Amino acid sequence: MVSNRALRRLFLGVLGSGCVQLVAALSDAPTVTNYLRKGQTSATLLGNYIYMDGGEISQLTNGNINLKDRLSNQVNSTISVDLSTSWTTSNVVLRTIPKTGPIKNNVVLWTDSSANTFYSWGGKWSWGKNMADTQLWKFVADGSGGGTWSVQDPANPSLFNNLIPAESGAFTTVNDTGFMIGGVASGWTEKNRLKNQAIPGMLAFNMKTKTWYNGTFAFSPFESLSGASAHYIPSFGPSGLVMVMGGHAPSVDTEPQISISPFFDLGNVTLFDPQTKKTYSQKTTGDVPPSPRSGFCTAGFKNTDGGYEIFVYGGENQRDLFYYDDGYILSLPGFVWTKVPQSTAGPRGYHSCLSIGNRQVLSIGGVNGSWIDKDPAPQGLQLFDMTSLAWKDTYDANAASYEAPEVIKKLYSNG
Repeated sequence: MVSNRALRRLFLGVLGSGCVQLVAALSDAPTVTNYLRKGQTSATLLGNYIYMDGGEISQLTNGNINLKDRLSNQVNSTISVDLSTSWTTSNVVLRTIPKTGPIKNNVVLWTDSSANTFYSWGGKWSWGKNMADTQLWKFVADGSGGGTWSVQDPANPSLFNNLIPAESGAFTTVNDTGFMIGGVASGWTEKNRLKNQAIPGMLAFNMKTKTWYNGTFAFSPFESLSGASAHYIPSFGPSGLVMVMGGHAPSVDTEPQISISPFFDLGNVTLFDPQTKKTYSQKTTGDVPPSPRSGFCTAGFKNTDGGYEIFVYGGENQRDLFYYDDGYILSLPGFVWTKVPQSTAGPRGYHSCLSIGNRQVLSIGGVNGSWIDKDPAPQGLQLFDMTSLAWKDTYDANAASYEAPEVIKKLYSNG
């Protein structure tokens, strides 16, 4: 039996006394015309397909904003995009895949490319609704843009049952292991949780053995961390390095207040060796991005000269309550920041970025403090060419290999 509230939300919009208008059901992939905003969506890459999971979306129905219920609603499907052919952000096909797992925001995605699989952990239930017991969920792709969800049981359930699921931690995948550093737990991240809490330390999950590890202060580069980004650089060091940047360090002993918490300036980054567990601090120079900054996105590219560039875009200044609209490239091994041309799509945070098509960054979604301010980017999608340093609305499936842009090459030629 369908409730009266559900009927109102899905079918009827009352415009005034005696005037009733038929309203279409909400969509997980609305048209460009109806799309307003999407945020807190995570994304990963498997083969020739992008997979987007979780988050909330706002949209028009019959040209109107739904003011009777929430302005934003959960995305109930996993969405895939084909990268084997070129497309524009206005005509890209967004395929919706039914999701049997929990509907959440800010989920952690760990990707096992060798098994064509990714795992979803943590995050928060949208509006705290339909909460269930904590589980790890696995998505197995079918190689054609689809796939199926199922629960992944842990190899060590006694440890798993004592883990505290959270959101806003820094996460990345290192070979066959997923890492999550810090995070914040609340009544929307865990069923029956009574208080908000910054989670100390770090946890890891081995995707081959299905074993969990709860790293305490001895193994974590931070006591606490919220809103930062972690990025794995495979080409530096014998085991690669995880770079952690930005975010805040809320108290683990009291109610976390992110806006007044100490923050990590982007004039310094932390490098973590996933094999030895050693941590290094590295100063950066150049056009250092302003801080504090959290909820920004990153993507990385190995260049033909053996160096590595990390793209950083957007984010929120939670201390001063505004969103950034700027983008930067951090070039390694020089650790020099270069500011890139500004996007015309405006400020945004809590979006995802992926390196795709050899030299392109795809930015997915992003909010600016208002769910009804229509995103200038069609479907919330933007593309950035790392070599030409140009924002585009077209994905090129045949793009040339990445080469560092001339401005970064000059940095090294000048010493």
